[in-house]
Order: sequence, then structure tokens, then C-alpha cells
Amino acid sequence: MIEYFRGAYGANLLFRWNGSSLARAFIPGFLSVLVYLALHYTADPRLPGRVYVHHPYAVGVLVGSVSFLIVFRANYGYQRYWEACTATHTFMSKWMDATHFA
Repeated sequence: MIEYFRGAYGANLLFRWNGSSLARAFIPGFLSVLVYLALHYTADPRLPGRVYVHHPYAVGVLVGSVSFLIVFRANYGYQRYWEACTATHTFMSKWMDATHFA
């Protein structure tokens, strides 16, 4: 079971490393930034084969598709949260009925 400690407005939950998705995403994200910086500073736009994005619509498609995936993933987590809340309230209601009629 995860132990939660009280902190100032939940700041300790935001910045903890154990059990966080940040721990799994930090290394791939850092490597992606290094690859981007290496490509950015070594690219010479005057050479025809070295231009990585020929048109801004390519970046728009990439940003749109990634945001679409992130929104659906967040929506899925939100649905799971409300399903758990509904189940908890149903559970509490059944226990209240059982104690009321006992």
C-alpha cells in the first residue's frame, strides 16, 4: 500500500519520484531533447538534403495527432476515476442500507 504523507497543499505528491510516471519518462525525454539539439545545431539549411521540416503543416499534423492521443488518454483516466467514485458511493450506500435496516 502506498503511504501518503501530509504536505503543504499536496506539493509532496507532485514532486515525489517513487511511483511517479516522471521516473519512467525522464530518460527517454532527456534523450529526445539531446537528439533534437544535436540535429538542430548540426543542420545546415542551405544544403537541400538537410532541411528537416519543409513546411509548417508537417509540424501541425504531428502536434495535432500527439495532442489527440494525449486527450484521449487523459479522458480514459478521468472515466476510470469517476467509475471508482461511483463504485465507492454505491458501496457506501449499500452499507448504509444494511445498517439502517438491521
